Amino acid sequence: MIASVLALTLVAMPSGESSDAPDQQSALELAPCVEADEGTVRAVMELELGDARAQGTRDAISVHVTCADKGQEIRVEPWASLGAEGTRIIQLPASGDLKPAAREARARELALAIAELIRRLETTHPLRPEPAPAPRALPAIAAPIVIAPPASPAPPAGPKRGWRLGVLASFDYFGGGGVLVGGDATVASLVGRWILVELRAGGRVAGAMPLPSGRLTARAGTISAAVGPDLSSIRRRMAFSFLFRAQGYLVQFRSESSDEGTGRTSILGAFVVAAEPRIAVAVTRRVSLTADAALGVALHGILVRVQGTESKSLSGVTASGSLGAEVAF
Repeated sequence: MIASVLALTLVAMPSGESSDAPDQQSALELAPCVEADEGTVRAVMELELGDARAQGTRDAISVHVTCADKGQEIRVEPWASLGAEGTRIIQLPASGDLKPAAREARARELALAIAELIRRLETTHPLRPEPAPAPRALPAIAAPIVIAPPASPAPPAGPKRGWRLGVLASFDYFGGGGVLVGGDATVASLVGRWILVELRAGGRVAGAMPLPSGRLTARAGTISAAVGPDLSSIRRRMAFSFLFRAQGYLVQFRSESSDEGTGRTSILGAFVVAAEPRIAVAVTRRVSLTADAALGVALHGILVRVQGTESKSLSGVTASGSLGAEVAF
């Protein structure tokens, strides 16, 4: 009786609602062991799905129901072949000697399980939608001719990142009163993006100190290494660095006697650590002017005594500075 009502319902549906049915119906195949009326299963299944089946997919959906060890296996293609959980096992009531009404209820329960599985798959694993129609091409419109004003010359690019070679005029002042003046050659490069490493080597001389019977002169060689962050300003016209420097001095002292016309030489060493801010301003793409100033302390100094009395020395707090130019490669 239920099958008859369902059939009448399908016949009574307006033709406008069923015009697309052939494209949206699912192919249904029931194994004989399932013992369910295919017409009843199909009718209930299509009623349950209703408009939810109109998903605009191009792939045909087919349903296969077979018997398994634990009940009846529902397999929905193409999801089952795609590994998208397109199978389900249910347990229908035993067929046995069921009355016609019970058999129809068994077929309806199977149809409800199929419809529920299809709805879940269409929601969680939607199939490919139909391609949208290509938009109509608009007629080509000639682009207006725009005359741009002449571009102004670009500013210097700033300190170039890479290897840098430079020359400096330098001075060093020691808290003990010693002063050294000279020059340095430098080589620097970036490690990573922001860390600057620099090596310096150069020479220094000191003013002569008078002695009771002559004078004391000094000249030195120096080498240093520095490392610290290097930052460039907007458009890289200016670069600022803050370096930590370790610097060694090898100083030759020579005392000259005016009476005897002879001299005596001593070589001593000093070691300084300092913090040094540094600035570079671009002149061209490769050439920059540089300036720096440092403040530090002599961890190992040199004390100068004249006839037992302490005189100027290279010790204590130190201050130094330099001016120069560098070329980037």
